[in-house]
Amino acid sequence: ETSSPTQGSILDVHQRRNYYIIPQNKLGQDIYVRTTEYRSSDITLLPSGDDRSIKVPASRDLLDSHLKGKSARLYRLMITAIIADAEINAGKGLATGEYMTAVRLYSEGSSISGVQQQSARTCAAAGESSSQITRKMTWNEMFFFKVDSEENYVLELVVLDAGRGQPVGIYSAPLKQVVQKLPSASSSDYAKFELTLGDLMTTKVVEHEILKPSGKIRFAVLVSGRATAKQGSRASPNRSRSGYIQISPSKDGPWTNMKLNYAVPAACWRFGDCVIASEATVKEGNRYVGIRSLVSITNTTDFAIDLRLKGRDSQSAGSDGQLENSDKDDQIEVGVLEPGSTIPVPLSGLSHPGVLYTLQLRPTIHHELVQHSWSDVQERRSQTEFRNEQVLDICVSDLYESENLLFCSQIDGSSSTCQGLWFCLSIEAKEIGKDVRTDPIYDWSIIIKSPLSLTYYLPIPAHYTVSASHLDEEETSCSRGELNPGEVVKVQNVDPRNPLYLSLVPHGGWESVHEPVPISHPTEVPSKFINLRSSLSGRVVQIMLEQSSDKDYLMARVIRIYVPYWISFARLPPLTLQFVDITGRRDKRRYLARPRAEKSDKLLYGIGHEELVDGYTIASGLNFKGLGLSACVSRNGQQLGALKELSPLADMDGTVDLSAHDNDGKCTHVFLCSKLCSYQAVPTKVIYVRPYTTFTNRVGQDMFIKLSAGDDPKVLHAYDRRVSFLYSEVGPDKLQVRLEDTDWCQPLDIVKEDTIVIAMRKQDCTQKFVKAEIRGYEEGSRFLVVFRLEPTDGPIRIENRTSNATIGTRQSGLGEDTWIQVKPLSTRKYSWDDPYGQKAVDVSIQKGDVTSFQYVDLENPVASSTSFGEHGVKFNIVETADVTILKFTDYHRRQEGSPESELVASTLTQNETETGAGPLELIIELGVVGVSLIDHKPRELLYLNLQKVFISYMTGYDSG
Repeated sequence: ETSSPTQGSILDVHQRRNYYIIPQNKLGQDIYVRTTEYRSSDITLLPSGDDRSIKVPASRDLLDSHLKGKSARLYRLMITAIIADAEINAGKGLATGEYMTAVRLYSEGSSISGVQQQSARTCAAAGESSSQITRKMTWNEMFFFKVDSEENYVLELVVLDAGRGQPVGIYSAPLKQVVQKLPSASSSDYAKFELTLGDLMTTKVVEHEILKPSGKIRFAVLVSGRATAKQGSRASPNRSRSGYIQISPSKDGPWTNMKLNYAVPAACWRFGDCVIASEATVKEGNRYVGIRSLVSITNTTDFAIDLRLKGRDSQSAGSDGQLENSDKDDQIEVGVLEPGSTIPVPLSGLSHPGVLYTLQLRPTIHHELVQHSWSDVQERRSQTEFRNEQVLDICVSDLYESENLLFCSQIDGSSSTCQGLWFCLSIEAKEIGKDVRTDPIYDWSIIIKSPLSLTYYLPIPAHYTVSASHLDEEETSCSRGELNPGEVVKVQNVDPRNPLYLSLVPHGGWESVHEPVPISHPTEVPSKFINLRSSLSGRVVQIMLEQSSDKDYLMARVIRIYVPYWISFARLPPLTLQFVDITGRRDKRRYLARPRAEKSDKLLYGIGHEELVDGYTIASGLNFKGLGLSACVSRNGQQLGALKELSPLADMDGTVDLSAHDNDGKCTHVFLCSKLCSYQAVPTKVIYVRPYTTFTNRVGQDMFIKLSAGDDPKVLHAYDRRVSFLYSEVGPDKLQVRLEDTDWCQPLDIVKEDTIVIAMRKQDCTQKFVKAEIRGYEEGSRFLVVFRLEPTDGPIRIENRTSNATIGTRQSGLGEDTWIQVKPLSTRKYSWDDPYGQKAVDVSIQKGDVTSFQYVDLENPVASSTSFGEHGVKFNIVETADVTILKFTDYHRRQEGSPESELVASTLTQNETETGAGPLELIIELGVVGVSLIDHKPRELLYLNLQKVFISYMTGYDSG
């Protein structure tokens, strides 16, 4: 079917001769399918509900015209004009020195069709003086033109002075005389051509002026060498229709061409005396064409629904559900429609010449011993407003946009009761074409809906009751149960024409303030909210009831239940929040924090930990501009923290932080921010109450942590993730950590997102390193600190290569206990004790009983390291990929004429020679290395990832 793969051509995919179309017969009757380039043996019978793979030849016209240069219709030639350079005589007078060439292609006779004149021009190029009388310009530009043929066209090249706009020289010749034909695209030869040298002539100023040569111009005119089609040739009808399929209700026709319309949801086609629809889709590279009628039924309920079409003449025989007594010849079984599925109506139910078919349904409940009759269309109280007729059945061949109410009574043996299920049918139309009289052709959708749907958008579960009375009596209850967050409850056993009432009580100590509220009523306006009161705090919250339907038209009601605000707590000790009205303050100066409430402040309500359900509670609308908040950790609220204004939360990115204390004087730092909830259908905002800073331990062992100078040590276990702590506010709020075998690190300020290395000293005065990743605004907290074990090599290495000096270093500004001593001919790894402190070190040089001190600024080391030579030490800094080396070596002073200096110089020379003889340095640095283990599917089973792999090995004197 394709060209040989050994050719390796990129055009193989375009040279495919055939492809497959899979028509799916959803018409409810057998059809016949063939390709447009058919033979008598190519007709395929496609039974109802079946699909077949039909081999269809690919359309050759498009492929031939693009790939082979062949076309069934006349095409125009592509002319390529290349302007290389020119040499002109230098004229007298002033000139700008820049020249350009105008290219003009025009036809000599008016009988030539198409564009009569085409033109282009080059950019201005500076003329270089090749001699005293000539100037040379180079353009090397290419232009493209289209012509019908090479005959009767003239090429004209005009060289112009770009500054003055005056012509300097002109060249003109018939196109056929100068054009060069390129080899065919199928040839293996390269495109070779030669530049033509043409004579430029002066232009006439007066009538009898004699033309003179003014220079030379080099150019080339090329045309493709492919074969041309004859004028007036046409493609054969079968060839122009290749790539399609044809369908017919019988083997003898009539046949209808069916194209693949991927850009539209559905397309309409003539099928015998009827009109049908097709839907083209591509799944896993296969092209499917669904062939169906113009009426489809969709089930949006939670029941499996059995569908049938009933002949109108025998309608009265089957309404009681006894199918065995009805005339089976006048009914068409559509099938069982599962929830969320769509099925087309059989074409025979739409096109029967003598019988009009109406739609009936009944629910199929397999797990219950309950049967229901076939549906009856019920009267709508408001239907006479739109259609002044009696209640009509749903005739599938005569549909109109409407809302219909259906009832399926429950059957118990041979007797029926008033109990049953209700269904709303919404009939919608979409225009997909027009017929020969330009009347619209509609694609009809019959959507089966529940009469009442409750969509719950609260974060905590609730108990609901839908009843026919506002007294909330059990005998009038139609539906009751639990509503979970994000859940949709569809109620089928309610008549939407009658009064319906809703009672809703969320978990967490809430109780209803009033009786059940009306959500559907023939004369009253449905309620838009439910008021609840907390039995724990006494605060009142208003729950919003938003209906998406108009009671005067739509029967199916969808009620969205939500609140203006959620309050979400996580990773905090039990808190009590108190909301205060601060709009009465006379002081116009705004303070975000007040040590205590003022007399004009009014306590609105409090929220205690016992009200929370899975960390959530609900709240009514909040006016952040005039609202203050204080918090405490104790349940009785005796130690309230400072009052903070919540006005920043009115902005989308606004945040507020405050402190909450317990009765023991300890506090926790709390962070508040507001965002939209995850349900996009409702305008609910979420106030996140989170720790200001949380901690995650990835070191592999327990750590000890302090959050202030006077704080008690706390254990951050090896398995802890995003935890927070209560701490004592004694001294500044700074972080300190240590491991089991180390001392406390230097106090650190967590004020920004960063990655730092924390150095902790062991008992032997060596350092141990832990990397801290400080992330911002993750899961509601301001900071998340992730601790990871850093490699044993610190970011700084101190090398003492002196022969008899002990080098001591410490970070400038720290205490005496932070000195590190490095003995001669030894090294020590090092990291900044205070990552945010001075990037400078104090250096002590001890030789015998003499100790001297130096100061080195690592950000400006040259200016601060020049005085080391006075103490016999040479200091320099070596920067590598991940390590900064502070190198100390002996500094030798030479004195002329001294024997000792000659000995030292001789020894140094010898050592320098040995140093250059055999040093070895090997550095392996890998950014990211990943290894993926997959199986035969392929499916990834394991992925190993290494980042920042750095291996350094050095040998030899003065090399490491």
